[in-house]
This record gives sequence, structure tokens and C-alpha cells, in this order.
Amino acid sequence: MQHQPLIMRWSMPITILVLFVLSFAPIKWVGWARWFADQTQVTIAPIAHPITITLNAIIPPSYSDPSASDRERELAQEIDRYRTQLLQIKTENDRLKGIIDQFSKGAAIIPDLDVRQFHRPRISSLNDDLIVIRSENIEGLTQGSITVVNAVQLLGKVTQVNRRIAYVRPITAKTAQPIFATVLLNDSGDQQARCLLTPVGDGTLRGEVARPSSDDPWAIEAGQEVRLLDDQWPSHAQMLVIGTIERIERNDIQPLRQRIIVRPTVKDLRWVPEVIIRLPAESAQWETP
Repeated sequence: MQHQPLIMRWSMPITILVLFVLSFAPIKWVGWARWFADQTQVTIAPIAHPITITLNAIIPPSYSDPSASDRERELAQEIDRYRTQLLQIKTENDRLKGIIDQFSKGAAIIPDLDVRQFHRPRISSLNDDLIVIRSENIEGLTQGSITVVNAVQLLGKVTQVNRRIAYVRPITAKTAQPIFATVLLNDSGDQQARCLLTPVGDGTLRGEVARPSSDDPWAIEAGQEVRLLDDQWPSHAQMLVIGTIERIERNDIQPLRQRIIVRPTVKDLRWVPEVIIRLPAESAQWETP
């Protein structure tokens, strides 16, 4: 009887032990594993939809009336097929109308700037506060490019790009950098108050804002809109929506500065289904697929 080499007998237990240890390691120690994730995404993304169609075709449809004749079942299937097609067309029309509306609103933020916008789906979300989006066919997309959702809601910056996908860090991610913003104290935006916001890690941002003077009729209140006003971000990103003031906290350390909690207009930026990439016109061009 032949004995297996020692390395073969212990390879599986050693592999399991190494993976178990790495599961508790900080993200920055296992960053090298992202290369394997990129290759997996490139392989899985194109075939995910065909596999879904195949599975749907394998599973037979159920009938509400088992005693129906074959002709009645055929007619019921045909009616259901046309109804499904009609609903799909209506859904697609609504989606395209929504995209056009988002593009129009996004371009109207700063009319003097010519901005190109690219609509891309989110593929997945990662544990280290990053989301993965499709990035093919976009010229000019680089690290630091701006992304938004719902036309004007600031999502974050692109942190890494390859040929097919891009990684985006939302502004609410715990690892995101603080950002300067302005609180609109009235509807016209004539009265504003500057603040510095830091992500909390629960989907909100916290910051301190100077309390208006006693003779100023405007005050910091819950529900007021907060927009980006930060020189570290591109000009076409200025005045994009960060969120609204969810609540005002007591600040015992600096009583003259109010502490505000800001929540984006989207419930969770890490799980948005689709993303709009904003690029300045001089660096954005359509590439033929």
C-alpha cells in the first residue's frame, strides 16, 4: 500500500487553517486577494444573466386550474406572455424616463459646466466600505472620479479602476475622508452655514456648524438640506446634495457650535442599484462598444 506524501496529506488542513486565520485579519493585510475577486467578477458577470434565463426555462410554470384543457393552457400562457412583455416594456420605459430625468437634473446643478454622465449598475458591495460598479466603455474614468445617485445625491469617489469594473468609496463609509459642506438655511440658499462632516459608520455623517448670531432670523433646524462645498472636490461636484439634517445633538465642549447629524437622501449608499458617473466634458468621451 502506497502512502501519500506528507505535503498532500496536510495540504487541505493547512489551507483551511490559513483561510480561517485570514478571515480575522484586517482588510489592508489581505488586499492582495482583490486581484482574484476582479478575475471572478470578470468571469461571472457576463454569464449571470444567461444562467438565470436557463433556470427559469427549466422550472415549469404552475397552473391555477389543473383541470384546464391543453388549448386553454396554451391560451393562458400566451396571454400571460403578452402581459409580461407589456409590463416589461412599461418598466423599461419608466426606467429610461427616470434616467433622462436624472441626467437633466444632474446637468442643471452647475449649468455653466459641461458635464458628461454615465449610467452604470452596481455589481456588488465589499466589506471594506467599497462598492463595485461596471466601468467598461468609459474614457476618462480615473481614480477620484465623482459618482452620484438619484441625479443629485453625492455618492462618493472612485478609488480604483480596471478595464471592466471600478471601486467606489461612499461618503458615508467609515474609511471616507471628512468633507466640507454648507447648510442651506432657507429655500433660496441665500443664507448658509459652513460645516465639516465626518462619516460615523452607520450611514450618517456628523459635524459641527457655527450657531447663527442672535440677531440672525435663520437657525439650524432638522430637515435642512446640506450640500457639498469643498475645494478638494472637482468644481462640477460642488453643491451636490450630501443629505438633510436628521437631528441636532448637544455640544458641551463647544456650546457656540451645534453638532448636526446628516443622513443622505438614499437610505443606504452602499446598496444603491445604479450609479451615475460624472466626468468633466474635456475628459469624457464615449467609446464604441
